[in-house]
Amino acid sequence: MVDVQNARSGLRERKKDKTRAALLEAALRLFAQQGFAETTINQIAAEVDVSARTLLRYFPTKEDIVVSQVEDSVAVFRTAFSLHCTDHSVRAALLASARALLDHYETQTDFYLAIERAIAASPEIRARKLGLSAELVDELATLASQCSDGQAQPVWLARLHTEIVFSMVRAVIGRWVEADGNSSLRTLFDEALRLTGIAQT
Repeated sequence: MVDVQNARSGLRERKKDKTRAALLEAALRLFAQQGFAETTINQIAAEVDVSARTLLRYFPTKEDIVVSQVEDSVAVFRTAFSLHCTDHSVRAALLASARALLDHYETQTDFYLAIERAIAASPEIRARKLGLSAELVDELATLASQCSDGQAQPVWLARLHTEIVFSMVRAVIGRWVEADGNSSLRTLFDEALRLTGIAQT
């Protein structure tokens, strides 16, 4: 009996995940086609043949659709930093994490172009993204004390390094969006490193 219940529970979760993914894909397709502001909750729901109420169970607002992906990209950076920080300097770990994030973007170019354009079109989403970035800066500044570069780094200096790298990533992604994804994020990032004089150690 327990196995049957577990199987049913697993099936429900897979169905929920599939519905969520379909809603996200439909939303981003519509954002790319007609713009974030012009796309309605009802239109997104209709694309997946569900009710608006069902969509709102997954994403309480239209902005949350985009923010969910911002959270995912933040998680990519955080995970990469945790991996690299064990045997690299803070600066090297940050740069490696930035490259991991940019590589993640390039695996789904159209997807993230739609995300970034939606962010640009919504002051509320931009504010929420900045809030998430600020939280990550605080978190990484604390984690930086674990980096194995032979010497402890003050939190304020780790915070400065983090904010500089985040600023570079934002500028690089902005340029990438302007180029409609036709420029390599890695190339743009390496160019930014040369221009700023920041080199991985």
